Amino acid sequence: MKAEKVDLDTAMNGWLEEDAHIYPFMIQYEDTDAAGIVYHANYINFAERARTALLRCMGVDMNALINRGDIIVISRIEIDYKNPSVIGDRLFVRTNHFRLGRATLNMRQVIGASDGTIRAALDVRGAFVSASEGKPIRVPEDVRERMAKFRS
Repeated sequence: MKAEKVDLDTAMNGWLEEDAHIYPFMIQYEDTDAAGIVYHANYINFAERARTALLRCMGVDMNALINRGDIIVISRIEIDYKNPSVIGDRLFVRTNHFRLGRATLNMRQVIGASDGTIRAALDVRGAFVSASEGKPIRVPEDVRERMAKFRS
C-alpha cells in the first residue's frame, strides 16, 4: 500500500484546529521506567516533539532558521504532573495559548488522553537567539508572519 503524502504529514505533524495544535502519539516501552510508568522527563520530550511539529504545520522551516543563525531556545518550562501513563496509552499534546513577544514565544501544552484524562500540563517560554552571539533577537519577520495566524 502506498501512503499519501498528506496522510503521512498529518500522522507525523498532527494538525491545527481553531485555537490549538494537536499532536498524537503512543507510549512506547522505551518511554517507561522499571515499573512500566512513563519516566517524568519524557513528558518534556513529548512536548518538544509537539512544538517542533507545530512549527512545521505553521510553515516554519527549522533547518532554514538554524542555517541562517536564528535559533529558538527554551528558557522556562513549568510542568504539573497529573496522572501516570503506561505502555500503549494513546495520547496527544494540545498546544494553545500561543503568544509572541518581541523576542519570545509562550504557549500552554497539555498532554492528555481522548477520555479527557490529563497526564501533564506545561507552560513553556521560548526565546529567539542569535546562534553566533548567544543573545536574544527579535522574532524574524518571516517567522512572525507564519505564526500570526495561530496566535491567541
